[in-house]
Amino acid sequence: MRLRSSLIIATILSVLIVPLFVNLCIAAEKRRTFSLRGKGLVFHFSEEIYWSEEKYNREYKRYSQNKKKYLEDFVGSFSSNYLSSDLDATEWSITFNCQYSLENRETLYYIFVQCKINGAASGTAESPYFRTEWLLIPLLGNRIDLYGFTYLTDKMLVYEGEVNHISTKITFTFPRPISHCHYHIWYR
Repeated sequence: MRLRSSLIIATILSVLIVPLFVNLCIAAEKRRTFSLRGKGLVFHFSEEIYWSEEKYNREYKRYSQNKKKYLEDFVGSFSSNYLSSDLDATEWSITFNCQYSLENRETLYYIFVQCKINGAASGTAESPYFRTEWLLIPLLGNRIDLYGFTYLTDKMLVYEGEVNHISTKITFTFPRPISHCHYHIWYR
């Protein structure tokens, strides 16, 4: 009888505590914005990760303690999540930002990451064929590909939605009008 009561209490507590923990983890990361600009045979990649003030302060503290290790860890994580052996990311930079808006009296806490992605395009600089599956499949799974994106202009594709309960925006921009299939982009 005592064991059964303990199991019932443990079950009730887990039902109450787990959602609180999940919401705290989710609330730490508020929004992600990915921008990829095709130029020649290179993607100029940037990402903005918006955090709660607490998460931002923890990350900034880790960064301040050892900037080189922080960047190495970030690059390692990014590479294992997105880059296959035929892709390479170079010229990395990470910037911590804190912005206050007088208009809506809100402070934004985010990091801005930049690099160049080499190997995601084949062909020539004048007529490249860009691959996007390396980013889209890990982020969006197989449920959304470039056909789930919207043409903002004839040179820009945009996706806006939620990924793992986080508001996410992905933008592909090119210097000339483009066409695409599920995971590839080329100039018209």
